[in-house]
Amino acid sequence: MGTFKFTLFFFLLTTQICFGQWVQVGLNGETLKDIAVQDQNIFAVTEDDGKLYRSTDNGANWTMIVDSCAREVAISQAGKIFMVVKDGLNGIFELKSLHYSNDNGNTWILSNIMEQISDSLPCIMGGYCPYNISVGPTGIIFCYVAQRGPLAGCGYEDYFCISTNDGLTWNIPTGFSDNRGGALFDFRNQYVITYGMHMAMGEVGYWLSFSSDHGIMWEVIGGLDGHSDLVGIFSNGNIILSGPWNLPGIQISTDMCSTWTQISTITTQVGLSCSSGSSEGILIGTDDLGVFLFSDEGDSLGSRNEGLTNLSIHSLSLDNNGYVYAGTENGVWRRPLSEIVTSIDNEPTQPTEFILEQNFPNPFNPSTSIQYQVSSITHVSMVVHDILGNEIETLVNKEKPAGTHEVTWYAENLPSGVYFYQLKAGESIKTKKMILLR
Repeated sequence: MGTFKFTLFFFLLTTQICFGQWVQVGLNGETLKDIAVQDQNIFAVTEDDGKLYRSTDNGANWTMIVDSCAREVAISQAGKIFMVVKDGLNGIFELKSLHYSNDNGNTWILSNIMEQISDSLPCIMGGYCPYNISVGPTGIIFCYVAQRGPLAGCGYEDYFCISTNDGLTWNIPTGFSDNRGGALFDFRNQYVITYGMHMAMGEVGYWLSFSSDHGIMWEVIGGLDGHSDLVGIFSNGNIILSGPWNLPGIQISTDMCSTWTQISTITTQVGLSCSSGSSEGILIGTDDLGVFLFSDEGDSLGSRNEGLTNLSIHSLSLDNNGYVYAGTENGVWRRPLSEIVTSIDNEPTQPTEFILEQNFPNPFNPSTSIQYQVSSITHVSMVVHDILGNEIETLVNKEKPAGTHEVTWYAENLPSGVYFYQLKAGESIKTKKMILLR
């Protein structure tokens, strides 16, 4: 290797190490549905075939411990592993069961959760089964139990039960007669919020329920106009959730569900509450834009995609050592939470400029990342041209919300040389030069 290339390689290597970014920690090529992490142990469930993988060394090595039908995984504070398993179909609906392991996933025991709570559930044709499981900050375990009738119209009900003794016994919590929740949970200090579906008189409704005592007593606080795939609660009482429902994208309520305001058009897949000192935020994983951070007032603090080469985020999890884990369409990624939420207090609530950053690294081979910033919701396009002006590839061509965004360009089959990337946002246009060096 020549002196110039060696020096350049060393510069790029050390520069990338110094910049905080996501790092892949295994399962390359796997699309991941769920992740649970505690200490050095990571459990990851694949999307399509339901394999359950385990790493006991922070992702350096992985072992498949369940070869099919796993759907959700969670770890209690005492280290018990819970797994929801697909057992079959009842009509068009999946039937599932809850299993647990006391030896880090080496052997599994079928839980008798349904036998314990069946008398507390209304007797509607179709039956009930566990669908997912969550662990609160005080160790209370929440299990989503869904009623699914074998024929359309015979009943669709979402319930949940709780365990305060590490899954030994379960009961339906009190506070209202129709247990409208369980499909999604979010935890913030003593607050818990949950979303679920309830059908009455043939009409399907979607509801939010709230607890101010870690999940023991509950009350219904609001109805929604459709399904949601993200819900978050903050210490100030603000609530964030996503559509599709009466307004697309991400909504915020500052009055406990009385009114809602759209804060972004991002299409979401998953959310994770986080904090930095006294400041609170929520990380949002998208289907093709990576990870974004929003404040407790609903302000977009921009993307957090540095180093992340796959931007389809299927799951987010926070361990007890201060790391965030992302399950993507290409394996498990990890990043310190401190890097992601740094300076929540000091970041601008909304960008005020149209900015196109220099790509990094530059020169590059074969991929490089480009960040840009728009100050309002607008249609954005980014096109790469060669030195003769020929269009090589369109990297972005869609509406984007206000904030900082990032895109990665892969130039595997192109020759070395100078290329240009041009960003158009509304009436604004900017162009920068980059160098592909083989």
